[in-house]
Amino acid sequence: MNISFYVSGRAGRLRKILEEASPSTLKLIKIVVCDNLKNEDLHQLLSKHDIKMVSFDYKTLSPERKQRNKVLSDKLNSLFKENNIDYCFCFGDHILEGQLLKDYENRIINFHPSILPMFPGLMAIDQAINAGAKVLGNTAHFIDEGVDTGSIIMQNIVSYQFFEKYGYDGLLNLQVPMFNKILDSLINNTLIINNGKVTLKNYNYDSVVFFPE
Repeated sequence: MNISFYVSGRAGRLRKILEEASPSTLKLIKIVVCDNLKNEDLHQLLSKHDIKMVSFDYKTLSPERKQRNKVLSDKLNSLFKENNIDYCFCFGDHILEGQLLKDYENRIINFHPSILPMFPGLMAIDQAINAGAKVLGNTAHFIDEGVDTGSIIMQNIVSYQFFEKYGYDGLLNLQVPMFNKILDSLINNTLIINNGKVTLKNYNYDSVVFFPE
């Protein structure tokens, strides 16, 4: 299996994954695509593990703002095919679209910082806080043509008090164990898709949590 990452900004979650990854996981990562040129230290880190990195400035993809997501998506599609990528894990800021989503249906996984379908789109954590949510969390889902509407793979949930104590990074870092569990399921063929619903075999779906308890 060959996997890739699409990341934006400082790529904090990818850095965390690389810190904790086993040698066998690192061997699966063939390419990282970053839409930020200010990540030379990330390039050096990836080079140590013989992982290819392609970086560019998102704003230069097209003079027309509305065309940039399409150009980005086409660029990713070409890179994935050139590198024989099976799955892509997304920690990027921009919406993917077009032929990429057809060619890689149910193979591009996004990590969104809310308990979908609540609070899709940008600034999801702030949306939840402003709405007075008692719980926050993360969702891993396949990307489709909508905005954060693809089939949900896994979610985690924390109390607002957890967020007050550990902040944005504390909440976002909970996406890392989600990645590990999903990757393990893909490797072992235990991720099952049936009529648009995703099930991970060998995991417990019977948990109940109350906030406040």
